[in-house]
Amino acid sequence: MKIVEVEAAEAETVRIVMQQAFAEYDKDIIPSGAMQETTESIESSIADGEETAAVCYIENRPVGVVRVREEEDALYFFRLSVPPEERGSGIGSALIRWVESKALQLEKETVYCKVRAAAPHNVRRYERLGYHIYDTFTVERPEWPAFDVIAMKKKIPVEQSTHE
Repeated sequence: MKIVEVEAAEAETVRIVMQQAFAEYDKDIIPSGAMQETTESIESSIADGEETAAVCYIENRPVGVVRVREEEDALYFFRLSVPPEERGSGIGSALIRWVESKALQLEKETVYCKVRAAAPHNVRRYERLGYHIYDTFTVERPEWPAFDVIAMKKKIPVEQSTHE
C-alpha cells in the first residue's frame, strides 16, 4: 500500500475513485455532492492551492482517496473515499493517518471532518480513530430536504513531531 499526494493532472483518478465510493449514496433522497463534482472542478481546486488530494495505491491500482483543505489552525479532510469492494482492508484508516501526518508537517493541532448524521457507521469509524463530535448542524438547500451533519475533530500533538 502506498499513499501519494497527487498533482492537479491526476484529478481524473481522484474523481473516479471518489465517485465509485460515493455511488452508494446516489439513490438517497439527498444524494452526495461528490457525484456532481467534475474532473475539471477538482483539478482547478488542486491547481489553485485550495486543496490537496492523496491517492492510495495497491499494486499501482488506485483504491482510495482523500481530499484536504488547510485552514489557519486546522486541517479539514473531506471526501474520504474507498470503493465498496476495497473496504475492510485498512485503506480508510491509512488515508486518515496520512492526513494526520500532513497536519504534523504543517504544524496544525487539529484535524476535522464532517459526516452526515444519516451515516452513523462513519461516525463510529472516526470515533474508533480518536475523533470526537464537537458540533452538529443542519444543512438547508433549496433543491433538497434539510439534513443533519456531525462535525468531528481530533487534536494532533504537534510538539511530538519536533522531537522525533
